Amino acid sequence: MQGQLMLDLTGGKYGPWIVTDKGDQTVRSLMDEHYSRQTVGHRQFCRPGHNLVLRTPDGSAAWISWRGIRDDGIEDAWECSAFRNTSGKVSSDLIHWAVYATICEWGHVFPAAGMITYVDGKKVSSEVPGYCFIRAGFKKKGVSKHRKLLLFHLPITKNYLAKRAIETINCCQTQINLALESGEFYEAVWFQQYAQRRYEWVSHLQSMIHAGEMSAWKDYVPHMDLSELEELISPYEGLGEVIEEMEPAWDY
Repeated sequence: MQGQLMLDLTGGKYGPWIVTDKGDQTVRSLMDEHYSRQTVGHRQFCRPGHNLVLRTPDGSAAWISWRGIRDDGIEDAWECSAFRNTSGKVSSDLIHWAVYATICEWGHVFPAAGMITYVDGKKVSSEVPGYCFIRAGFKKKGVSKHRKLLLFHLPITKNYLAKRAIETINCCQTQINLALESGEFYEAVWFQQYAQRRYEWVSHLQSMIHAGEMSAWKDYVPHMDLSELEELISPYEGLGEVIEEMEPAWDY
């Protein structure tokens, strides 16, 4: 997928998401089609309390994080109160970025009970209700007492997304070495640029959530610098043109 990896925080953009508000009628229209919607067409689509409303720029996906006074006995938790994706983008990736956006917006205090969401297994078409949340790291924790909704839980740790990025960087280094061995220099440069942007993203994440030194760093293997890569394949003609012509390999 193509997109922007480094985040424009001043503009309120987190990967595929932009921050909007509870008056956004594009989100309201999208949520009108969600099974959890109680009053279709009503301008208000958020619960009382603190809400973080996200949507894609074209309005094809939306997410709402909520925190407030709960009635389910779960204390100190953030909740995804609604998520709808008609964009064609991978839902689990959107969820990862939505959790990240929530961390950045609310991360001065992390919730002891992590993040949760409820899924009505009878009203979703998937053979595995909540599958996109499971792919994003949520675990099924039980069923609600009254409506028998499936409860999914995600611990919010300070290195939650960093671990995923570190694994990607290490994988890129392996791919760089394989590409060099096979003479696929274009691929080597692509993976190097991709790894560099992941590295910048991890550094950005670390500063955003005030986490200090993340434990994920202990597994980090420094990826190859572009100057090192250029030196290795400099005897071969055309490298300069390849680098100049390559589009930034943003991904989310």
